[in-house]
Amino acid sequence: MQSIVHKKIINLPVMLLSASIAATIPTAAFAATTTQLEEVVVTSQKREQSAQDTPISVTVLSGDAIQYLGIESSNDIADYTPGLKISPVFGVGNIPNISIRGVGLNDFKDYHESPSAVYVDEVYKAALASLDFQLFDVDRVEVLKGPQGTLFGRNATGGLIQYVTKKPSEATEGYLKLGAGSFGDVKVEAAVGGSLSETVTGRLSMLKHKNDGIQQNVNPDGEDANQIDLMAVRGQLKFAIADSGSLLLSVENASNENDGGNPYRYAPSFAGSDGLSVIDKPNRDSVVGTSDLNDINVSSGLSVTSDYTSGTARLELPFENFDLVAISNFQDFEKRNVFQDCDSAGYDLCFTSFISNTTQYSQEIRLQGGNDGLQWDAGVYYFNLSTEGAQELSGPIAGMLFGDASILSSATAFDTTTISWATFGQVAYDLSDTLTLTAGLRYTNDKKEMEQTFLLGVMPGGMPYDLAIQDDSNTSYLAKLTWNMSDNTMIYGGVSNAHKAGSFNTGFGPVAADKYSVAPEELISYEAGFKTESDDGRNRLTGAFFYYDYQNHQAFVYKDLTQLLFNADAEVTGAEFEWTGLPADGLMVSVGASFLDTSVKDVQDGSGAIRDREMVLAPEVSMNALVRYTWNLASGSELVGQLDGTYSSEVFFDNLNQPGLLEGPSKQMNARLSWLNTERDVEVSAWVKNLTDEEYRLYAFDLTADLGYIQESYHAPRTIGVSVNLSF
Repeated sequence: MQSIVHKKIINLPVMLLSASIAATIPTAAFAATTTQLEEVVVTSQKREQSAQDTPISVTVLSGDAIQYLGIESSNDIADYTPGLKISPVFGVGNIPNISIRGVGLNDFKDYHESPSAVYVDEVYKAALASLDFQLFDVDRVEVLKGPQGTLFGRNATGGLIQYVTKKPSEATEGYLKLGAGSFGDVKVEAAVGGSLSETVTGRLSMLKHKNDGIQQNVNPDGEDANQIDLMAVRGQLKFAIADSGSLLLSVENASNENDGGNPYRYAPSFAGSDGLSVIDKPNRDSVVGTSDLNDINVSSGLSVTSDYTSGTARLELPFENFDLVAISNFQDFEKRNVFQDCDSAGYDLCFTSFISNTTQYSQEIRLQGGNDGLQWDAGVYYFNLSTEGAQELSGPIAGMLFGDASILSSATAFDTTTISWATFGQVAYDLSDTLTLTAGLRYTNDKKEMEQTFLLGVMPGGMPYDLAIQDDSNTSYLAKLTWNMSDNTMIYGGVSNAHKAGSFNTGFGPVAADKYSVAPEELISYEAGFKTESDDGRNRLTGAFFYYDYQNHQAFVYKDLTQLLFNADAEVTGAEFEWTGLPADGLMVSVGASFLDTSVKDVQDGSGAIRDREMVLAPEVSMNALVRYTWNLASGSELVGQLDGTYSSEVFFDNLNQPGLLEGPSKQMNARLSWLNTERDVEVSAWVKNLTDEEYRLYAFDLTADLGYIQESYHAPRTIGVSVNLSF
């Protein structure tokens, strides 16, 4: 097995490199003359600094990279980030499972928070379904790996993804981007900004994206699944305040209607001798009626509709010895009309519905300062999160499960509140010209309350659960040494930890009292890494090695149509590498790789067997590669050819490691050809995604014990398209 994996590791980058180099050798005389990699600036430590000078394992995607890689959704960034996996649980515009180095949340209840956090412009996004969004007018994306909390408002055990949008500038600038592609895909994106007065600048951005659905429904009465009909607008005003201060106000609204609903395909299954589910492959197409794994056969009337609004005020005031930053934010996310066909077939047997409304308010106040040998940050954070919603199971399946044919529905309504207070700080002190000590500390108090009401059939008023309360406090820390062994090489190492608050279980029916609450989790990370440049900035290499002691990991099992979190200790060992280089004039190559060994301890399955299991969405090996070549044409314009690809070894979709929820190795390749005019303000591109039309699952649910099948959701088939980008 190891030799096979090793062979696949070697084949992908070699294949990508060979194809690109073979294509560029005949025209090498027209190569561009770029001789040095551009500096990548990040704010991972709340200050602008080069990514090469930041002693954190961080992957950065610039705004330009987002465009030429064809990244449209927040889910897409995982293809270009070692150690990151993102799997959409219910299709476009719904909950994604985000896993950084194997640390993620496999549950899909709307009131949960992910242990791998998401921030937009320093603001934490809590609502799980709001974490699947379209990217537009973005300056960069930073993926920080490992525990975070001594610099960011909301603590995160796995790491965090930070999206930084483009801000207002004094110069008048903007762009218009038009695109079209397979499945009726049409996209319009635009932004304009500049000075409104001597002290006010502004920027307005918008996105309209629509397609007909990438999962084709063979049921003539049903819609194609995974549709997009999204409109998003972001407005920003920045006010200059005396003595170099500023106030930035931003408002964003986005709404999406997916009339096709869930993208799940029916796969008949059975329980093996060990009680674990196995897909009945010979009869896999019996219900759908087609061997194309991107085809589905589901009922009509399915939909997912969401609406998101966010407002932020960021105040920055400089003082003599420190700067003050205050960030106030309000968010409202509503998910409604969510109707899923849980029998994954054309007959009306089983339907589920998930609706929720999440509001959050956060206030962060930071002070930061220092001198040549000392940098310090201190902050306080307040967070208030409220989620109201319900999940319902309806159709004949409800009567079957509860032994009464007259029962047509079973539902649970919930009302949850989280109030969190935290204080945090970090200090970086130069012990010498080449050695720096970084230390951080955080105290957090999380108070959670939840009230549930179970509704069976037409029970008047329902059956209320007891009000549950969790009140937890914890202290997190960080200690790290950084050695700048030369002007171009840095080595760092240290220990850090973070906590995630406990939570609650619910389902389509009552949850047993001993499984109602889930304890907080804690992750202790030991990590060492390096960053180096060579050949006068033509080559850049970074790497990290880590070990996680993961206590009370919030694992997940889906059983009897009920989602249950449970606590189990776990361990993670791994390494990551990223290399970007300019092997020849005009040629840029980048390769990323992640290696993981994960273990969740003493997990018991339905057969009673207790053993260690692999974590969910934690491939042993994952890789990404990019080859990009630029020709300078005689007219002064440019032609750019690009090939990129990803590879992942097998992954599990559940903590029981059932054979039916094991997805084998997967790969994907994309190609792009672009022309840029002499002024570089017009770009015309043609692209192909999933060039070889690979079929592999993004996610799967096990319903073997209840209904005799597994639900499967597949990656999009091959798509082609064109785009035109005009900038000024």
